[in-house]
This record gives sequence, C-alpha cells and structure tokens, in this order.
Amino acid sequence: MKYALFAAMSLFSVFAAAAEPATSSQPAPVQYNYSQHLDIAKVVSIKADDPDTCGTTNANMVYVDSKGVTHNLEYTRLGNGCQNG
Repeated sequence: MKYALFAAMSLFSVFAAAAEPATSSQPAPVQYNYSQHLDIAKVVSIKADDPDTCGTTNANMVYVDSKGVTHNLEYTRLGNGCQNG
C-alpha cells in the first residue's frame, strides 16, 4: 500500500513539475546608448567580459523595471585593471 501511494505521488510530482513554466529564460540583450531613459527598479546581475583589463570591456546587466518586466542590457565599461600612477 505504501509503495503504491509513493509511486502515485512521485508520478504526480513529475507531471506537476513539468507543467511549470521556465522562469530562467532571459530576454534578448539590447545595446545601450546614452539617449535611452532606463527605468531600473532592481538590478538582478552585472557581468563583464574581462573586468580586470585596462581599457574598455563589454558588460551585461539584467534588471527589472518598475512594472516588473525583466530587461537585458549590453554596454561598454572601463575595466578595473588600470593603475593610477
């Protein structure tokens, strides 16, 4: 009896998990320009291609706006590897 109940619950959980939508998909990245007005309510992640370089490097920011919509923004930033002296 316990085995049948366990099998039925396992089968139910597999179908329930399969029915959930995938939330990890991010929107396509958009290239930033200085004329854009950004509505950033929460920053989810910031990643740079090579953050320790001296010079410009490409970076990517995923953020959520005030309406709850997730955005993916590509931009150019200055790396952290430059010495001041």
